[in-house]
Amino acid sequence: MKDRRVLLGFIFICIGIAFFLQKAGVIHISAGSAWPFLFIIMSAGFHAGFIFVKKAPEQAGLLVPGGMFLVLGCLFWFETATGWAYSAMTWPVYIWAPALGLFELWYFGGRKTGALIPALILTAAGALCFAGMLMTGLWPLLIVAAALVFHAAAFMQPKKRTGLLIPGGIMLVTGGLLWFETLTDWTYANVSWPVYLFAVAFGLFEAWMFGRKQRGLLASAAVLCAIGIFGIFTNANEVISERGWPALILLLAAAFHIPIFGPKPVKSAGLLVPGGILLITGLLFVFETATNWSYSGVTWPVYLLAAAFGLFELWLFGGKQKALLIPIAVLTLTALCFMMTYQPIVPVSVFWPALFVLIGIALMAFPKKKRGA
Repeated sequence: MKDRRVLLGFIFICIGIAFFLQKAGVIHISAGSAWPFLFIIMSAGFHAGFIFVKKAPEQAGLLVPGGMFLVLGCLFWFETATGWAYSAMTWPVYIWAPALGLFELWYFGGRKTGALIPALILTAAGALCFAGMLMTGLWPLLIVAAALVFHAAAFMQPKKRTGLLIPGGIMLVTGGLLWFETLTDWTYANVSWPVYLFAVAFGLFEAWMFGRKQRGLLASAAVLCAIGIFGIFTNANEVISERGWPALILLLAAAFHIPIFGPKPVKSAGLLVPGGILLITGLLFVFETATNWSYSGVTWPVYLLAAAFGLFELWLFGGKQKALLIPIAVLTLTALCFMMTYQPIVPVSVFWPALFVLIGIALMAFPKKKRGA
C-alpha cells in the first residue's frame, strides 16, 4: 500500500509541476509537443501495474513495455523540444528502449540469464552505433571487440557458453567483413554478402564445438555454409544465378534427410515431410528452369505430389501409421485428376493403364488380412 501511495503521489506531483511551469511561461505545452508524455504516462501505468501486484516476479513482464515506453517518451520529448535537430544522431536510443525493458525484466523477474543476454546485446549494439558515428572507418573494430568480450564471457561461464558463442561468432565474422568493406569503400559489397551467412554458420559451429555438440547446430551451420558457397558461385556465374538456384532447395532437402539416413540416424521421422516436399519441389524447379518455365501451366499439380511424397516418406519410415495414407491418397489422386483435366502431359492411353498397374502394385504390397488372424 505504501508503494502505491508513493507512486500515485509522484505522478500527481509531476502533473502539478508541469502545469505550474506552463502557467509561469517556462514551458509551453501544446498538442504538438505534449504527445510524448503519453508514452511516459503509459510507462507509469505499466510500472504501477507491477507495483500493484506486489512486485510479483511472474508479473515482471509488465516492465518490458514499461521500460520501452519510458525511454521512447523521454527521447520523443527531447526531439520535440529541439525540433528534431539531433534525430540523425539519437536513433540508437531506439535500440536502448527494449534493452531497458529487458533489463527491468531481468532485475525484478528473478534475474534469469535469458533476459539479461539480449539486454546486453542491445545495449552494446546501441553503443556501437553511437561510436560508429564518432569513429568513421574504425567502427567495425568495435564489433570485433564486442565479439571478443562475448567469447571471454563464454569461456568464463561454461554453463552459458552456447548462448554467448553464437552472437560472439556472428559479431566476430561480421565485424571483420565490415572492416574490410570500409577499407575498400564498399567496392565488393555486391559479391561479399554471402559472408553474412558464414557469420551465422560460424557462430553455430562454435556453439557446437565448444558446447554439447548438438547435431542440430552443426546441420544448420552446414546448410548455411552450403547456401553461402552457392551464393559466391552465383555472383561469379550469371548462368548459375539464373538456372542453378533450385540446387539450394535440393541442399535443404538433403539437410532434412541426412539426420534420418546418416551414420547416426535420429528417430525424428517428421523431418522427412519438409525434406520430401523440398526434394520434389527442387526437382520440379530444375525442370522448370531448364525448360524456361514453358510447362509451368500444366506442372503445378506436382506441388500437391510434393506434399504427398513428404507424407509418404513419413509413413514409410515413421511407423507406417494408417492415418497418413488418407491424405497421401487424397493429394495424389487430386494431383492426377488436375493433370488429366488441364492439358495432360501423359496421354490418356498411357495414363489409365499406368493407373491400373499402380492399383495392382498397391494390392500386392498391402494384402488383405485374413479374418480371425
